[in-house]
Amino acid sequence: APRPPVLNGTLWVLAGDQVRLTCSARSHPAPIVTLARGRRVVAAAVYERQVSLELPAAAPEDGGEYLCRAENQHGHSSLAFN
Repeated sequence: APRPPVLNGTLWVLAGDQVRLTCSARSHPAPIVTLARGRRVVAAAVYERQVSLELPAAAPEDGGEYLCRAENQHGHSSLAFN
């Protein structure tokens, strides 16, 4: 199963700031990595180790809980963050 995802980026953001978050995970075979807000997938990478989310100007409505999930045929792991 994939190792637990790791988040690179800051979680402290002011309205109007540019945001770039990268979530990465390792596994063999390579995982499918998704980044979701609620039930909506906002970024995905198929058979790659990382996925990125970029917001040119963060808005209050971009806040909330996100989930980074890595999966392959051996299982899955995830990391939740706000």
